[in-house]
Amino acid sequence: MSNIIPLDARSFLAPKYWPLWLVFGLMRLSALLPLRWSQALGAGIGLLLYRLVPSRRRVARINIRQAYPDYTEEQIRQLNRACFRSLGIAFFETSLAWYASRDYLRSITVVEGKHNLDEAAANGKGVILLSGHFTTLEIGGALMCLQTRLNGVYKKAHDPFFDAMMAHHRSNWGGNDLLENSNVRGIIRGLREGIATWYAPDQDFGDQDTVFTPFLGGMATTLTATARMAEMTGAAVVPFYQKRLENAQGYKLVLMPALENFPDDDIEVASARVNKAIEDMVYANPGQYGWVHKRFKNRPPGVPPIY
Repeated sequence: MSNIIPLDARSFLAPKYWPLWLVFGLMRLSALLPLRWSQALGAGIGLLLYRLVPSRRRVARINIRQAYPDYTEEQIRQLNRACFRSLGIAFFETSLAWYASRDYLRSITVVEGKHNLDEAAANGKGVILLSGHFTTLEIGGALMCLQTRLNGVYKKAHDPFFDAMMAHHRSNWGGNDLLENSNVRGIIRGLREGIATWYAPDQDFGDQDTVFTPFLGGMATTLTATARMAEMTGAAVVPFYQKRLENAQGYKLVLMPALENFPDDDIEVASARVNKAIEDMVYANPGQYGWVHKRFKNRPPGVPPIY
């Protein structure tokens, strides 16, 4: 990005940060591996996590059962395992996103529906690039920055060293600005300046400005911010997702047509349309979605907990 966030490495030399230094060193080395090798290693690590983290395995199973009520237990298990394999591969994809050259990333990327983004951007009022929390999220952000000048929106990590490293590398992707999700003014300003903005609102944000709308077989808290930002700025909303291709053939960015006549007058209807757009992406690429997140932790009044 043009505004690269500097990394003050001297602030993280204390022994408590040494394990993360080791992890980042391994990530840098893993970016040199052939894609087939890194994905095979990642899949193995993911299956190990499937065995070692039963709490998240259970969360994913509950989410999948709700989204696919007709699935057998074996089908649920297979999709659950696919999710964990994808989580393992995501470690190596983060390495690629942070350390691989832009020319290499271009060489392993195909784009479907780029005209949808170009048409939406032609009005000069900005574009909200609406996506979901797929396990391929990190590599998807880097690949999208190869297609258009954009602002990235992210949530701060709990660990200060990881947060600093993540912000530094994401800001180095060649886009525009990297904005915390709490920086609403910055997000609005960017859209009004005609800058595309990456935005993934498909997590449970508790008691923020949300409404309950249908999502993946249940009722989920849904941020109204997408609709409100579109209303305030006139920005188009273009859903997109990234897909890891089979047999280590690279990645595909899929850009869908902009939501028509959005936002609706009713904020709940507009928010439900946002959820439906993300839901369609998940059903199109279920094995790479982040099913391990407690998306339905907050429930409508009177509805018992799901987890």
